[in-house]
Amino acid sequence: MSVRIDFGAMIDLAGLPGVLDPNSIELIDLIDGETVPIARTEDFAYGDAGRIEWTIGDPDHRKYEVRFRTAEERPALVPQEYVPMVGVGDLLRYNAGVPRPITVAYSMRLVDMTGDGRTDLVGCWNYYHRPGSPISGIICYPRVGADSDFIFGDMVRLRYVTEFGSEEYHHFPGTYIQADFGDFTGNGLVDIAYADMRDDGVTIFLNTGRRDPGGMPIFMRDATIPAPVAQNAGICAVDLDGDGALDLVVNGHFIRNTNPRGWPFEAADPVDLKVGKNLTFIDLDGDGRLDVIDKPALALPMGGGLTWSQNKGGDPPSFGEPTRISSIEVDASMVAAVTGPSAEGILIQHNQFQNVSFYRLAGSADGQPIFELAGRAESRSAPLICSDQAWPCIVDWNGDGVTDLVIGGGYGWPRMVANSGSDERPAWGESRLIQADGKPIRIRRDEILQSRHWHNMGYPYPVLVDWDGDGLKDLMLPNETNRILWCRNVGTQREPVFGPLQYLEADGYPDSPETRAATGRLAENDDLLNSPYPRDNASPFAWRTGAAFADWNADGLMDLITHDEHGKATLFIQYRRDNGTLGLRKQGHVLLEDGREIDDSIVGREQHWTESFRAVDWDGDGLLDLVYSCAGSGKIYLLRNVGAEDEPVFGLPREFKCYGEEIAFTIHGPQAWPGDLNGDGKPDLLGCVEWSVYPFYAYAALEMDAHPEYEFGEVST
Repeated sequence: MSVRIDFGAMIDLAGLPGVLDPNSIELIDLIDGETVPIARTEDFAYGDAGRIEWTIGDPDHRKYEVRFRTAEERPALVPQEYVPMVGVGDLLRYNAGVPRPITVAYSMRLVDMTGDGRTDLVGCWNYYHRPGSPISGIICYPRVGADSDFIFGDMVRLRYVTEFGSEEYHHFPGTYIQADFGDFTGNGLVDIAYADMRDDGVTIFLNTGRRDPGGMPIFMRDATIPAPVAQNAGICAVDLDGDGALDLVVNGHFIRNTNPRGWPFEAADPVDLKVGKNLTFIDLDGDGRLDVIDKPALALPMGGGLTWSQNKGGDPPSFGEPTRISSIEVDASMVAAVTGPSAEGILIQHNQFQNVSFYRLAGSADGQPIFELAGRAESRSAPLICSDQAWPCIVDWNGDGVTDLVIGGGYGWPRMVANSGSDERPAWGESRLIQADGKPIRIRRDEILQSRHWHNMGYPYPVLVDWDGDGLKDLMLPNETNRILWCRNVGTQREPVFGPLQYLEADGYPDSPETRAATGRLAENDDLLNSPYPRDNASPFAWRTGAAFADWNADGLMDLITHDEHGKATLFIQYRRDNGTLGLRKQGHVLLEDGREIDDSIVGREQHWTESFRAVDWDGDGLLDLVYSCAGSGKIYLLRNVGAEDEPVFGLPREFKCYGEEIAFTIHGPQAWPGDLNGDGKPDLLGCVEWSVYPFYAYAALEMDAHPEYEFGEVST
């Protein structure tokens, strides 16, 4: 159930004093008197109306009582210790009983946004989050503990108005956005400097001094300062010349504010500081001048060691040669200075964008700054956030009868996420790298194809199945390229251990380092159609496509369905050779019941660049069906098997909907995995967005044409 309740209207109708205390909301099942676990939607961060969500195990339980209290002033939202999985697009949360990591995509800072004297974690999101919520935006995790605890609440979006006094709130637009936070006007309030990568300037949003009903400051769009924003590697609001007025550093270019009063911002011409693009500034040597910290250029974008350069003075300032900061060993993907009376140091984003940690500046030795780890940003109600495009596979990793996850990741590392709870109430651990032949697996385009592509990503679509028929689950790794890799499980069912990476090779398509290098050269030709994913007759598999591994011909051996080199869904079957070894043969294109081949045209796709097939008996008829996820539209389709156990034929595509409403929620995904995630014996769908939060849809919500009807009774006190 997902029920919208306007508590403010109910409070007014009942003539009650005060405002809603959102932390007091609870749900009572009036049939058995039990308190029902509920989830609160993000709406309660902005006001007194929002959705409460819960599951109904017994359909005869139809009467519930919603209890809540009022307060004189709106209290801060307290993160829930446990958030139930409901299955209406709600995000998968760790629910581990202990704090788990949170992160931002870009522009992380520590700023007091709530006005309670404690610094909050702010920054920018990128692309999608929960289905139905705004894309990207500027976000805040409010502090919920002492500064030393580094514990935060649920993500909240900052908003702005276009006219002073307006209550028409807007979310910050754009997809690839950067921001910084500082007091531009000198009134003691935090303002925002913002730009989207398509902009030709940085826009200042001034703090109005007002707060929305949830307690967050309201900003107002003001001046735009011309700046070299292209590709938007970084924005920094900093008094770099020490004259008391905030300047801007944009993509490594210093834009001095020549107004001694600070506001309005009067911009000098941009000057290239020649020390990098994603910069942050802090006095590391105690001389009163702001030094610069950057990542080595060769480490972009994945992360690497940090360097600092001494401020030599001058107007504009010049900086010395970069020196590695030896006291920080993590690979950093982003860094931001933290200055203030309570703490001084740097925030570092690391672990492939999954973690944000604060390193305190503890002094210096031999002229070099010394940093000490002081905390990692965590929340008790954290959703799983697993970096870029970490497509999921629902599977029992270790044979203990409890569902775990295997996930991919755009940067090439497949990982596993262990469930230490139960299927009915999972408790997720943090993602762990998967090893093959004794070292972490990393799959990247250039290493496979011996090429030089600008992003060199991996995008694995991991699947754990018994490929070789020995009773142990092996790791199958379709990926960014048109090759499929796999690792044989040489361990046990309870403790998987994987041997070296191998390539799947189908009859008639001999593969070798030389043929893969030829594919790499082909893909580097920008003049070819569909570059960098050109048609390549050397491989039978499509580029960047997840495969449906299952026994599709009922002979007891694992097969697969995926797009072939012509972009058609194709059955590849395993067979036993005369010598007893396994071979793989391209059986042919699979068909719809009307005789059509399965390609982009059956769902009206205009672009072909990322998709996946998954195998599941969705309707419980004993036949394996296909779940087909499409990038671009972000839609998910069911193709029911209307053929036979040993000869699949598929029905016309049915678009999955949640209570009859469209559920498209990503451009690059959703690469949804069908499987029983909540332990009710029915397959569900677990999707994924660009920065890998995981929307969950339960079978019942996907099969119902509309949300169950409900009505409210009278408010009683």
